[in-house]
Amino acid sequence: MSSLRNCMQASAELTEQRIAELRTHFDAQWRFKFETVLGRGSFGVAVRILERQAWGRSRRLAVKRALQAASADDLRNEIRWLETLGGAVHIVRVVGTSDDPRPPTRGGRTLRRRLARLTRNKSSFLVGLGGLVLVMEYLENGDLSRLRERAFRHNQLLPNRVLWGFFLCLIRAVVGMAYPQIRGIGAAPKLETIPTDGTPPGTLEHGDLHMGNVMVGGMGDFAEHSLIPGLKIIDFGLAVEATGVEQNVSDVVKLMIETITRQVIFDIFDYQRSIHKGVETTATLVLPQGNGAIPYPTLDDDLRDLLARCVAVDARLRPTLAEMLETAQNAVMNKTAATYAPNDGLETDAAVEAVLKTLVYDADT
Repeated sequence: MSSLRNCMQASAELTEQRIAELRTHFDAQWRFKFETVLGRGSFGVAVRILERQAWGRSRRLAVKRALQAASADDLRNEIRWLETLGGAVHIVRVVGTSDDPRPPTRGGRTLRRRLARLTRNKSSFLVGLGGLVLVMEYLENGDLSRLRERAFRHNQLLPNRVLWGFFLCLIRAVVGMAYPQIRGIGAAPKLETIPTDGTPPGTLEHGDLHMGNVMVGGMGDFAEHSLIPGLKIIDFGLAVEATGVEQNVSDVVKLMIETITRQVIFDIFDYQRSIHKGVETTATLVLPQGNGAIPYPTLDDDLRDLLARCVAVDARLRPTLAEMLETAQNAVMNKTAATYAPNDGLETDAAVEAVLKTLVYDADT
């Protein structure tokens, strides 16, 4: 017990030391200001900093730093995949990375930073930080878990237009993982699309796709985000080349059903089976019951049907990724409030904006 206590104390001391180093490092540069600690644990530490930009603008960034070898392996894996997926709109954007096993002295640090700037190294602001460091955009609107908790607290069901918008984001993220653009750090955002030349999908599986790893972003510069904020996938530390699209699709369908029902689901394929329009499926929570009752009666039947097919027990009956993308894109671009009459009052721009204000944009109370 004593050795365990000593180990825990040493780990806590190392964590605080790494946080102090981050604070000192960024506060010493006029462009940056250390703001707060976002998290600490076996993965390492995460902090938020403010970057001052030209013309009085600024942006917030999230910085992850590994503590020891095991956490460094996960962070190195995350960096590898985020660089591969660079430029995908629905994957968190990397700003810089560093892997310096031997931090230089103060004088050496200043010299190396100047040299890095001269060579236009985008990560020059990290010179001097020892160990593995990842800097990403900071997404201020929280994650889907926070949204679900607020929806439950306010007894609020999400409008169909929000649900379709979120599903399109998640499908595009799956497309991005299946067909990486490999554009690197700092690439301009580009919508994820399926190549038309017959390129087969890759096998990247996120490995940890739960509500806490899906962030609500901003409105963006794309028509499909003119009303609904985009979602972005984070935390690729456990990403692996495995079943790829198949697993990622089942994960995002699980996320959608959790968002609709405001419940927690661990494995969608372990859920109770039911028959929907001749297809055996595990999307039971959102499907008509044997007694004729329809859960979530305002839910768009097209969305209900698509979710049911996506987790059909027989994989041969599931839609292709291309069909999912086309269906969701058409719904986002073409379904208006009038589509949902007599419940169109729940789907107007004003109604959608009011729900998003309560569940996403308002401060915690």
